[in-house]
Amino acid sequence: MWGITCASPNWTSTINMIRPRARSLAVRSRTKRSVLFLLLLVLTLIPVPKTWAQSGEATPTPPLEGAGQTDSDIPLIHVVQEGETLFFIAEEYGTTIETLQLLNGISDPSVLFVGQQLVIPGGGGDTIATIHTIRVGDTLPGIAADYNTTVDSLVSANGLINPYLLVVGRPITVISRTGSAEPKVVTGDPYTVRSGDTLLAIAAEYGISLAEIISANQLSYPVYLHPGQRLRMPGEDRFQDLPDPWRRVDMYPVPVSQGQSAAIYVESILPGMPFGWFADQTLQFTAFENGYLALIGLDAFTVPGRHELLLEGAGEQPWRPFTQQVRVQSGGYGIQYVDIPEELAHLLAPEVRAREDVFLAGIYTQFTDSAYWDGPFTLPITGTIVSAPYGDSRSYNQGPVEIFHTGIDFVGPIGTPIYAPAAGKVIYSDTLQLRGNTLILDHGLGLMSGYYHLSSIHVEIGDVVEEGQHIADGGSTGLSSGPHLHWDVRIMNSAVDGMQWIEEDLAQSVPR
Repeated sequence: MWGITCASPNWTSTINMIRPRARSLAVRSRTKRSVLFLLLLVLTLIPVPKTWAQSGEATPTPPLEGAGQTDSDIPLIHVVQEGETLFFIAEEYGTTIETLQLLNGISDPSVLFVGQQLVIPGGGGDTIATIHTIRVGDTLPGIAADYNTTVDSLVSANGLINPYLLVVGRPITVISRTGSAEPKVVTGDPYTVRSGDTLLAIAAEYGISLAEIISANQLSYPVYLHPGQRLRMPGEDRFQDLPDPWRRVDMYPVPVSQGQSAAIYVESILPGMPFGWFADQTLQFTAFENGYLALIGLDAFTVPGRHELLLEGAGEQPWRPFTQQVRVQSGGYGIQYVDIPEELAHLLAPEVRAREDVFLAGIYTQFTDSAYWDGPFTLPITGTIVSAPYGDSRSYNQGPVEIFHTGIDFVGPIGTPIYAPAAGKVIYSDTLQLRGNTLILDHGLGLMSGYYHLSSIHVEIGDVVEEGQHIADGGSTGLSSGPHLHWDVRIMNSAVDGMQWIEEDLAQSVPR
């Protein structure tokens, strides 16, 4: 029957008994393989990502790259012109007012402003070459996401050898695919994967789909999560791709120069208090809005070049350190040659200045953890001429250049009214050998202002003064060659250019 012949009838009988069983087993084996194949095919067609957070080797989150983009991925941007309305723009592009409102987050269709950029549905915009200045907390994937481009494009356009070493303040070329030269800031909230987490559980916690998480984080199949991995979840705040526990790290202005003040703002997902260092100075943080703020002053003798920003923190547990290189630019200061009358020459002795500087350091390093001021400062004196700007090195009586001018000199006759440039508290009012009659205001957060060579003072220690209040009169006391006001602005005793504070309030300007 099976086509097998054997010399022995016993062997033939035995084989004939075995072959039907073998065929039956083979059929069942093929059936199982077929079922398994179909099951694998179904799993392939309906992807079920592996989402358990592993405690072993970590699989890094793929970069937020825009692989496979086409021109249709680039938004078409319309810049609002004088006299245009949303109805007119919708008619021009063959769309509806409601669509434009939805795409651009416009609640009142009657309110537009000249220069406003509107996203037009359908895409078809152009790539635009632009310059992006590296900010604190920037990463290549983050920059690529902001400009709708790829990490490879950034590396290629800038010839980056080490794409992980981004120096704050350095400009880089970006081929923007946002439809304009401006970034479209990526928003979201950071989520840190915990041991045992699954994408399904995370999606359920946030009430969103698996597809939304996978798309927002450019995750690949199969998806592996690992404890400590950071995911971007839906949210309205600007998202930064930072290591845990840092939620937000930013600095303003960037780039920063010799003689400038800067504000550093941080947020953490862990409780506690941040601390840190920059340019050989200790950062003094205080609670500010949803995070913490520190002001820092880079005096005119700060060495230009790269300086490390180091941030740490502690609470229930230590925070992982954050470091980044920040470039400090030259302030371009010159040299002032000052002639001092012979009767005042004894005040040029180095020990006189050293003794007075040490005394003032004890005052200028006091810290108040709340701000008295609100908004940009005003000039402390009106209708006068600046006779000596901030920052220039100084030579007295043709002597060596060993110091820089720590403030701004305003020429004015004796008795010229001096006004508080911002709200603050009087913490010093007395006479010094070099500075003459001296008044110092504490504006909070380590920011103080000093007024030297005064003829008279109208406030007392402990007084809280308001912006514009008459606090003193100009004079020519101490080491002075003529009537003037020397106005100092310092942050934790680092003398900075006060004119920067006239232009803007740095505490309100730092991104957050």
